[in-house]
Amino acid sequence: MASPAVVVIGAGVGGLACAVDLATSGFRVRVLEKADGAGGKARTLEVGGVAVDAGPTVLTMPWVFDELFEAAGRSFRDVVALERAELLARHAWADGMRLDLHGDRARSADEIGRAFGKDDARAYLAFCEDGRRMFEISEGAFLRNQRLTLPGIVRQFGAAGLAALAKLDGHRSMWRALETRFASPRLRQLFGRYATYCGSSPFEAPGTLNLVAHVEAEGVFRTKGGMGGLVSALEALARALDVELSYGREVERIVVERGRVRGVVAGGEHHAADAVVWNGDVGALSHELLGAEVARKVPPMPAELRSLSAVTWTMTARTTGFPLVNHNVFFSDDYPAEFDALMKRQVLPAEPTVYICAQDRGDDDAKTSSAPERLLVLVNAPPTGDQPSRWTESEISRCATATMEHLQRAGLSIEPRASVTTTPVDFHARFPATGGALYGPRSKGASSVLARHGAKTKVPGLYLAGGSVHPGPGVPMAALSGRLAATQIREDLGSTGPSRRAATTGTTSTG
Repeated sequence: MASPAVVVIGAGVGGLACAVDLATSGFRVRVLEKADGAGGKARTLEVGGVAVDAGPTVLTMPWVFDELFEAAGRSFRDVVALERAELLARHAWADGMRLDLHGDRARSADEIGRAFGKDDARAYLAFCEDGRRMFEISEGAFLRNQRLTLPGIVRQFGAAGLAALAKLDGHRSMWRALETRFASPRLRQLFGRYATYCGSSPFEAPGTLNLVAHVEAEGVFRTKGGMGGLVSALEALARALDVELSYGREVERIVVERGRVRGVVAGGEHHAADAVVWNGDVGALSHELLGAEVARKVPPMPAELRSLSAVTWTMTARTTGFPLVNHNVFFSDDYPAEFDALMKRQVLPAEPTVYICAQDRGDDDAKTSSAPERLLVLVNAPPTGDQPSRWTESEISRCATATMEHLQRAGLSIEPRASVTTTPVDFHARFPATGGALYGPRSKGASSVLARHGAKTKVPGLYLAGGSVHPGPGVPMAALSGRLAATQIREDLGSTGPSRRAATTGTTSTG
């Protein structure tokens, strides 16, 4: 009897991880991707003749990929060279203040003590310990499990599960939790920034998200070849497992017969399947982009719950005046006003917080070449890409001017040699029905911890993977979502193929 066949729609990190996991178990897997290559939001652009990461730039939790590759008989570290960052990020304000956070917590505490006093240094160490405890609870009960509900937690974990959930600090906002911890408003601003990792506001997101600081402190890694190298390694492993990867193949419809998914139509061709995995934003399904039968079973996401979008400049440039490191954050002077503009008024802030990934730099500010350096410059933006009239050339130009003036006040001058601008309109075009939101639904209130869609839908045979579903956005989380979808498919369908398939021995270039 033939092994079950699965079609994965989308070759993002979640889709590739799902395909690898299923192929390892003996399933026949085909990946259909409308773009010309793999990666999804983890994309690379050619700018000025060089490749520049234009999506995620921070890799944490590499154990997610260690486990995925090990299950397939490979070593992730053999094909993707990782370098652990000693300096996590350099933070700056317009008045000249700077603060570096390090992988060594004691060193970070020393820097905080010098900048803000001993009380905040002690508070930082206690904050780290709280984050560790929250992560340990989340990893075991949440990240590695299918989407949980309150009744499900009671059934699976009993009273102990509810007690653990209470320890996740979801009853108050991130900002309120930081106010009770740190005397310095700038430290609250610094750690509140982690809410934007899932496109949210620290004034709305639950205190649970303070565990993100612990995840970064546990290890931020640079990958040889950037995020493009990681995607290439996933792609090569999928091919080694006989996954069929088809690019430039947009799926027009998910085929549903007698209430069950039977395959997809792409390019006018029917691809039969026992299961289909949608590795895209969940909201797109409810907009009938892949058929009315599916849309009726997937509830729409209200526009007011969309996560943030972004305006980015992917460039090669000359820089002067500020000692950039790999990851840099230039904070606005008024954080509440910034998020009021983004979340409530749905406009770009007058003075944005700016993130810069200087991709040719490491833990020090030394450049590795005299050539123009590769930069990704990003500011958060409202998810209104489905309203193109709001994104005129003059508005984008105003945003660029405000961004560069803010950087200059902090001491950094940038002279672009080549640059590609991406706006919420562009993100909406690449990811339809999102408005350009990059992280699925945003975290808002205590219930948001349990609010994301799980891998299984109400349409038998249709499954979900990617950053818009459980357990959340980010490269390792997307990979976990793919593995959770694969686990659910195995439980529902089983496999009549070999019990375990491994990739052939050897190495794969990710250069």
